[in-house]
Amino acid sequence: MVGKNYTLDYVIAHSEGEVVELVKDCNENTSGEAKYGSKRVENIYGNYVKIKHPNGMYTLYAHLQYGSVDVNLKDKVKKGQVIGFMGNTGYSFGAHLHFEVRDENNVKIDAIKYIDADLEGNTINYSIGNYVCDFDMKVRNGPALSFFVKKVSELTADGKKNATSQNLNAYAVYKKGTVFTAMEIFKSTIDVWAKTPSGYICLTDNEMKYCSKL
Repeated sequence: MVGKNYTLDYVIAHSEGEVVELVKDCNENTSGEAKYGSKRVENIYGNYVKIKHPNGMYTLYAHLQYGSVDVNLKDKVKKGQVIGFMGNTGYSFGAHLHFEVRDENNVKIDAIKYIDADLEGNTINYSIGNYVCDFDMKVRNGPALSFFVKKVSELTADGKKNATSQNLNAYAVYKKGTVFTAMEIFKSTIDVWAKTPSGYICLTDNEMKYCSKL
């Protein structure tokens, strides 16, 4: 794909997800080979980013311009986030975006229908159960941003262990990777919150998923 009148443009993530594979240091366009420092290996995609989405499907963005890839492995990306710029690296015959969609088994499927449409079932069933924080997350007194952030002193014993600060007067923020139990789920038109033993944590909003279901 290229822009109107064969212009080039930034490449954005089709949907939210996690970067599971990428190459960003390919600086050549050759017939199936690319150079990485002093090492030459076969690489048809050149610089590329592969994202796994909540429904288990994948999207892949290839032949990106050298030096333009703006994400790293295991980064959480949101829909519409810039991840690079169209280029001509790898096995390519002109600058463009090579866009792939793959199913849950990592098998390529027809990508045409997804160019202007969401991936099927690319949503998470937010329900009671265990979650993990994908980012440092504030613990609030209620299920909305209008509620105050709790103090560390107000957390449970387990909550205190997972706080970014052990200062009892500091704001209560769970560290990335903290596992917690959602006892109730609160959904509005703009976000989803979980009631935990220590307080309320935002799971997702219209722009980003902040916690993953285990």
